Amino acid sequence: MELINKTIKFLSKLRIQILVLGLIGWGVALSIDRTYVEEYRNKSDEIFTNAQKLDMVRTKGENAAFIILSIFETGLFGVGIGFFVALGFRVFKIKNSMLKKRMIWCWAAISYFCVTWWPHSTTHFLILTTGHSPIDNYITMETTFHWTLTFCSSTLAYFQYDLIQLMRDVAIMRKRMVSNGKEVDPLKQEWYKNYHYHSILIAIIILAIAVPIAFHFDPLTPALKRYQKFFYVTFHIVNSAVVSIGFAFAYAVTRTILLLPPSAGRKVSIISSIAITFLFIIQYIHPMVHVKTNLSMKNTIAIDYGFHVPIVLATGILAFYQFRMMELATDEKSSLSIAVRMRSDSKSTKGSSLKSADNASQSQSSNSFSTSIQIDQFKTIPPTDESSKNSNEMNDLENYNNTNDNNLAQENNVSICIENDLKK
Repeated sequence: MELINKTIKFLSKLRIQILVLGLIGWGVALSIDRTYVEEYRNKSDEIFTNAQKLDMVRTKGENAAFIILSIFETGLFGVGIGFFVALGFRVFKIKNSMLKKRMIWCWAAISYFCVTWWPHSTTHFLILTTGHSPIDNYITMETTFHWTLTFCSSTLAYFQYDLIQLMRDVAIMRKRMVSNGKEVDPLKQEWYKNYHYHSILIAIIILAIAVPIAFHFDPLTPALKRYQKFFYVTFHIVNSAVVSIGFAFAYAVTRTILLLPPSAGRKVSIISSIAITFLFIIQYIHPMVHVKTNLSMKNTIAIDYGFHVPIVLATGILAFYQFRMMELATDEKSSLSIAVRMRSDSKSTKGSSLKSADNASQSQSSNSFSTSIQIDQFKTIPPTDESSKNSNEMNDLENYNNTNDNNLAQENNVSICIENDLKK
């Protein structure tokens, strides 16, 4: 009986469930890929051989490259299935409405990204055998896969940037404590110092440059049908807007990170920001590479390994950080859940429309925030003399604030606790 209980407890762990379900999904997907999908690949070789397009017929080396890619992509498919099922039973049980909404979006984006990548990559290969025009194939891939994946990446990027902004808020709070009332937040100073305005200007400039370049390298031709022209224009405008947002984001996040003190959280911000910027910029180049490269198996493999794999890795970085947050988000007693409740309560007192789902927790917030908010590496370390010192400083600060404004005391306590945890 004890062995059964231990087994059930072991299998109830989120990571174990994802691993088990992922291995099952991987095995099923790889079996399908090596049998049914491989039959279609062999038929495509026959079609291209009969059409005397030998550049599109796989050699042994190219086939080996596709097998390696298939193992990787079906593995990602299995992870997506495990992630979707295991976390799906937990994410809807999050009690804090603000945190629940965020985690559902991230859960859906990560699941969709992981599950659809194998069909996405396979379709790139097999769509060439449909007999449709390359333009129609391009439109199909853009609307069914590329735009949806861009949306998933943008969703993860948005929430990761929101996390970086939380770190920035902490740094600004600390600076205000020692600024003697002087405004230290660039976003609340004169308009010309507000780097969000700078970012908007950068986005407008890049958009004005990117649109003409897109039409220059991939122009409209008289041979295009009316609906093809419509999609071409739409693709160029949307992709140009995406790359302009990427440059604007890079500037804004750089200015934000410069405000952060040296810490592990700052390193996470830098890595995730590089991934986000890459995903925005690559979306501008990626479609043109598909359209402008000559059809050959070597070029197909080069695009897979040169563009698709890096996109998977960059999105995987964002998915990994959001997954680590989800692990704590599904635990209502975790410090992350408390942090979001505090942030929501703070905004509601300033007239925000956001409402806290757990107002009763405020009476315990000062003590609860001594729990580690493992936003960056989410690692637990044993207490040290320094942490004891920080605890004493917190008690002194609470005593001081009790004689002053309670709302200010709450903000200071939050900022100190979060920053100490981020430095771990």
